[in-house]
Amino acid sequence: MEESKRRILTPKEKEIQQYVSCVEEKEDKIKKGSQEVVVRSKTHVEEKTSVEEKKKRKHTEENLDNNKKIKLDDKEILQGGVHGLREEQKDKKRKTKRPRSPEDPLEGGSGYKKPCLDVKRPAPLDIESYRFHKDLGRGSFGRVMLATFAPKKQLVAIKIISKKTNKSNYENIKKEARLLKMANSCPFLCHSYAAFQSEIQAFFVLEYASGGSLYKMISRKGKLPMERVKFYTAEIVIGLQFLHSNGIVHCDLKPDNILVDMDGHIKICDFGLSAEGLFGEKMICRLSGTPGYRAPEVLIMNDYNAGADWWSFGVIMYEMATGNLPFAPSVSALREVSTIKSSKPDYPSHMSQEMLDLLSKLLEIDQKKRLGVKGNIREHPFYATIKWKRMEKRRVKTPFRPKKPSAGELPAISPGFPADSSKREKVEELSYVASTWNWQE
Repeated sequence: MEESKRRILTPKEKEIQQYVSCVEEKEDKIKKGSQEVVVRSKTHVEEKTSVEEKKKRKHTEENLDNNKKIKLDDKEILQGGVHGLREEQKDKKRKTKRPRSPEDPLEGGSGYKKPCLDVKRPAPLDIESYRFHKDLGRGSFGRVMLATFAPKKQLVAIKIISKKTNKSNYENIKKEARLLKMANSCPFLCHSYAAFQSEIQAFFVLEYASGGSLYKMISRKGKLPMERVKFYTAEIVIGLQFLHSNGIVHCDLKPDNILVDMDGHIKICDFGLSAEGLFGEKMICRLSGTPGYRAPEVLIMNDYNAGADWWSFGVIMYEMATGNLPFAPSVSALREVSTIKSSKPDYPSHMSQEMLDLLSKLLEIDQKKRLGVKGNIREHPFYATIKWKRMEKRRVKTPFRPKKPSAGELPAISPGFPADSSKREKVEELSYVASTWNWQE
C-alpha cells in the first residue's frame, strides 16, 4: 500500500538520483582505500563535470530554494542537492577572495622565489612603472632620483632608502612615511604621492620641485633680493607653524631641505631627523642637524623643542640676505657653540632695520626668549606687507616660475639598485597611494 502511494519520479529526478548515487558510491570506495576505484571515480566525476552537470546542479538548487515546483521526497536527492549548493558556494568564495602572497617582492617577501599566486600591483606601487633620469641628491639616508611615472609621463622625485638587515632604520622609515602623509595637508611642505618597498629598499614617490633647492639658488646668486627673501621666509613660517602645531620639530632645517616647486612656491622637505609628539612643554635631547644651522641648546645637548627650528630659520634668513652664514660652522659641537657665544653676526649696512630686529630676535641664545617660541612672528614689522590669508592659499604671485623639463626630453638611465641577496623583513604599514594623486587620469 505504501509502495503504491509513492510518487513516480520524473525522468529529470531519476537522473539526479543516479548522479547522487554515483557520488555516494565514490565516497564509500574512497573510505575503503581502494586506489583502483578512486581512479575510476575520479574519471567518472571528471566526465560528469560538463555543461549538462552544471545544468542539473543549478536545477537542483532552484528546487531546493523554491520548494514549489518539485518536492524532493527522496532523502538522498535532498542531501545531494545541499551538497552541490555548498560546494558551489565554496567555489565562489575561492574565486572572489583577494589573492595574497607573503613572498610578493614588493612587500618584503623573497625576491628569489616565485610567488604562490600572481599578484597584480597598482601602477604607483610597481617600480617597473617608473623611468629614472638622474640623481637629485645623496646622503647617509640613501638617495633621491628624478624619475617619470610612465603611465602619466609625470615627473616625480623618488627617495630610495636601503633597509638595514638588523632593522635598525625601520622606525625611521615608518616615521618618514607618517610625516609625509601628514605633510600633504600643508601647501608649503613636500607632498608625497606613494610609498612601497622591495626586498631590500623602501621607496617614497614625491612631488618634483623643478626650481631646485634654496642652497643652489643662494650658491648661484650669492644673495637674494629682499622681496624674495621676505616672500620665501613667509612661506617657510607657515610651513614651520604647521609642523609645530602638530607636535613636530624638523631638527634639520637648512637651505638644502627647502625646495622651490614648479609654481615658484617653497616646499620644506626631508623629515628623516624630525621629532614627533612635542606638544606643550615636552622636549627632546639629542645632537642632530647640520653644522652651521644647529641651535646652541642642541650643541650643548640641553632639552629643546620648536625653538631649535626658529634658530635654524634665522640662520637661513641671514644666509639668503647676505650669501653667508652668521656663525662659522664646525664639526665640533663645542667649538661651534663657543663661536656663537663669543661673536656676533656681521650685519651689512643695506639690511633694513626691520630685518635687523627680526634676526636679533631669532638668533637669541636663550631659547625661551626666542621669537617663534615667545610671540607671534607673523606680527613682526618685517612682515607688515604680507597678506597671510592669501599667502596660506598660495594666492600671492611668486617671485619667479622655474622652468620645468619635459619628461620626453630626458634620457633614461639605470638606477643601479644593489644586487644584495640578504633577506630583510617587511616594513609594516608602509605602502600607500595618496588619495590626492589622480594617477589613473
